Amino acid sequence: MMGAKRKTEPSPSVGGRDGWLNRTVLGMGLTSFFSDLGHETASAVLPLFLASLGAPAAALGVIEGVSDGLSSLAKLGAGWIGDRALHRKPIVVGGYLLTGAATGFFGLATTWSHVLVSRAIGWLGRGVRGPLRDAMLADAVDPRLRGRAFGLERAGDTLGAVLGPAAALWLISTLTFRQTFLLTLVPGLVAALCFAILVKEHGRTLIRPRRFWEALDALPPGFRLFLVAVGLFGAGDFAHTLLILRASQALAPSLGPVMAGGRRPSPCTRSITRSTQRLRSLRVPSATASESEGSWRPGTSWLRS
Repeated sequence: MMGAKRKTEPSPSVGGRDGWLNRTVLGMGLTSFFSDLGHETASAVLPLFLASLGAPAAALGVIEGVSDGLSSLAKLGAGWIGDRALHRKPIVVGGYLLTGAATGFFGLATTWSHVLVSRAIGWLGRGVRGPLRDAMLADAVDPRLRGRAFGLERAGDTLGAVLGPAAALWLISTLTFRQTFLLTLVPGLVAALCFAILVKEHGRTLIRPRRFWEALDALPPGFRLFLVAVGLFGAGDFAHTLLILRASQALAPSLGPVMAGGRRPSPCTRSITRSTQRLRSLRVPSATASESEGSWRPGTSWLRS
C-alpha cells in the first residue's frame, strides 16, 4: 500500500552487547596479527637457514608437507572436540603458545630433522586452535554481523603475513638466522597473551555427544560439496617457502638477498653468502654442446634433489 511505512530492524551498535567491534573481536584480531607476524618472519628465513645447514631442497618439501598434513588432521579432530568442550579458551591459548614456542626453537636446530620436529609441533598447535577460535568468534557477535568480525580477524592475519617477511629482511641485515628465529618468540607469546587477556568466552550449551564418524556423517550435503572443493584446491597448492628458496637462488646467486639489496654485511649475511656459494658449487652440465665444454648451470642438482 502506498504511504505504508516499512518496518526495519534496529541496527546493532558497533561496540554494544549486540555489536561486532567488542573486546573479543579486537583481541582475536591482535592475536592473529602477532601470531602471523612471528611465524611468517620465521618462514621467510627458513629456506636459507636450511641451506646453511646443508639440507637438500627435498627436506623443505618434507617439512612443509608433514606440518601441513598434521595441521589438517588436527583441525578435523579439534572441531569435534571443541563442540563437546565446556571451555575452549584454554585449548586455544595453548595452541598459540605451542606455535610460538616451536617456531622460535628453530634457532636451536642443528639439522633439518630438528626443524621438522619443531615445525610439526608448531603446526599441530596451529591446527588445534583454529576451529575453536573461529567457533568462539562466531559466538561473540550477532549472527548478522559475523562477516565483519571475521573480516577484522582475517585483516589482522593478513597484515601479519605481509609485515612478517618485511621484518625478516630487516632482521637478517643485523642478526644471525638463529637470533632471528629466537626473536620470533616475542610476537608468538604476545599473541597468546592477547587471547588470554582480551578474549571473553561466552557461556554455551553442550550439544548431544556423537561419535566422531557419526558427526561427520551428519554434515549437510552442501557443506560436504564445499569440502570437496577445498580439498581439490589444497591438493594443487604447495609450500610458498619453496618459492622463497627458488627466488633467493635466482635473484641473488652469488651475494645472497641481503648483500644484493645493498645492505651492510652482517653475520647472517656471511651465512647467506656461504649458503648461496654452496648452491653454485652443486652443478650439472647443461644440454647444449657449447655449455658442455665448461659452462654449467648453478644449483640445479640441489634444487632437484
